[in-house]
Amino acid sequence: MDDFLELFLKGIPLGIANTLPGVSGGTMALILKIYERLIRGIKRIEVVVLAPIGLGAVLGAFVSSKVIVNLLDNYPSLMFAFLLGLILVSSKITGQEIEEFDLNSIALIGLGIVVAYFYSGEVAQVVSGGEIALIRFFMGGLIGSIAMILPGISGGTILVILGLYQGVIGAISNLELFTLILFGLGVGSGLLLFSWLLSFLLVRYRSLLMSFLTGLILGSSRSVIPATIGLAEVITFVLGGLCIFLLTINDQ
Repeated sequence: MDDFLELFLKGIPLGIANTLPGVSGGTMALILKIYERLIRGIKRIEVVVLAPIGLGAVLGAFVSSKVIVNLLDNYPSLMFAFLLGLILVSSKITGQEIEEFDLNSIALIGLGIVVAYFYSGEVAQVVSGGEIALIRFFMGGLIGSIAMILPGISGGTILVILGLYQGVIGAISNLELFTLILFGLGVGSGLLLFSWLLSFLLVRYRSLLMSFLTGLILGSSRSVIPATIGLAEVITFVLGGLCIFLLTINDQ
C-alpha cells in the first residue's frame, strides 16, 4: 500500500508536466526517480506500477487543466519564466548520468540542442482550431505519447504543433469521455511501441542517450522564453528552478 501511494503521488506531477507546453513528462519522471521503473512497467504491462502512476497522472492532468492553463492565459510571461526555470535546472538530472564528457557525448548534447530547438514552437502561438476530427485525437495521442516519456520533449508542445492542445485540455477539463478514450487509446498504443526502444537504449547506450537527452532538455527551453523580462519574471524563474532543486534535494 505504501508503494501504491508513493507511485500515485509521484504520478500527479507527472500528469501536470504532460499538460504543460515546454515541460517534459519524461524529465519529471527522471526527477522523481521513477523513469526506468515506468519504462519497464509499460514494456511488461505491470499493472501494479502503471495503475497508481496512471491514476495520479490523470488527477494531475485534471488539476492542471483547471488551474495552470488559466495562469498561462492570464499571466503568460510569468508562467513562461517559471517553466524556463523548471526546464533549465532539469538538465542537471540527465547531465549527472553522463559518464564522460568526451567528443561523442558533447556532439550528442549539441545534436539534442539543435533537434529540440527546431522542433520547439512558441507556446504563445496556441490557437483554437475549431472542430477537430475525432481520429486526430487518437493520432495525436499516438505521436504525443513519445514525447510524454522521452525527457526533453514536451507532450504539451507536441499537441500545440499538432493543433490539438486546446482540444485535449478542454476535453480533460470538461470530462469529454469519448474524446479522452480515443486520445488515451492513442497514448497507450504509442507507449507500448516506444517503451521497447527506450528500454534497449537505456541498457546498451545509457551515457550516450543521457547526453542526447540533456541536449533535448536545453534546446526545448526555446518554447518558453518570456516575451518580457522584469523583476517578476526573474523571481518566477528562480522559483521554477527551486522547485526542481527541492524535488531532487533528497537524492544529493
